[in-house]
Amino acid sequence: MKNLHFKEYFQNYLYDLDYFITIYENNLHVYNYQKLTKLSEQEIILNINNKKVIINGNNLKIKQMTKQELLIYGEVLKVAFTYE
Repeated sequence: MKNLHFKEYFQNYLYDLDYFITIYENNLHVYNYQKLTKLSEQEIILNINNKKVIINGNNLKIKQMTKQELLIYGEVLKVAFTYE
């Protein structure tokens, strides 16, 4: 019988998507964003494909940033999508 490696399966599934957003307590992880268009302590706006992702909250800060991924720290109150 083959062993099920849930962690690897789940990781492969997630990274096969165009993008994803994961919310943890006081953290928000964004994978495969295209552009950071606004950064303030109350609002962060990202471009992903043909969408804008608007993140509202308090004391929002970029904790880590690479070309593909963002880790945002702070009190996230709302995440909204708009189509361009």
